[in-house]
Amino acid sequence: MAETTQKKRMMMKEKHLSWIDVEASCLDMYKGMLDDCFVPDAIIGLLRGGVVPARIFSDSFGILMDFYAIDVKLYTGIGERNEKPVIKPFHIDITGKKILIVDDIWDSGRTMEAVLEELKGEDVTTATLYWKESAPAKPDYYYEPVKDDDWIIFPWEKDEFSRLKEERNK
Repeated sequence: MAETTQKKRMMMKEKHLSWIDVEASCLDMYKGMLDDCFVPDAIIGLLRGGVVPARIFSDSFGILMDFYAIDVKLYTGIGERNEKPVIKPFHIDITGKKILIVDDIWDSGRTMEAVLEELKGEDVTTATLYWKESAPAKPDYYYEPVKDDDWIIFPWEKDEFSRLKEERNK
């Protein structure tokens, strides 16, 4: 592992979120979307982190049938990523629908960029709970900006985070 990557991981500040934090963030974003008169026809959550907030949005918007997930992976561990995002094939017809794509965090933006390329030509709006301010682009909707050295730990990944942190420190 490159020395700079190792140093960066050691300097990260952990921010642990609760379920209440996540629900409140989603509700705030939902209200903002309504204020903008944005109501999607379909919601796509990015696996794995975007599925929970996407599910919350689907409840808020009353979207029961047009709720999907795309399996896309960039990160392989804490602060470690693949060279480029890996997307599994998505075989759902969403042509002509207003789509909300949801992820938990917009870090480098590479994951969302790959998904947007995959869905090129569709009417897509993006939303993430957190957006890293250093990213070259940002989502259409986000709850809060974060710094590069912030590592957000969502409630659905706390066990995974603890395990990966323990493995890294061995």
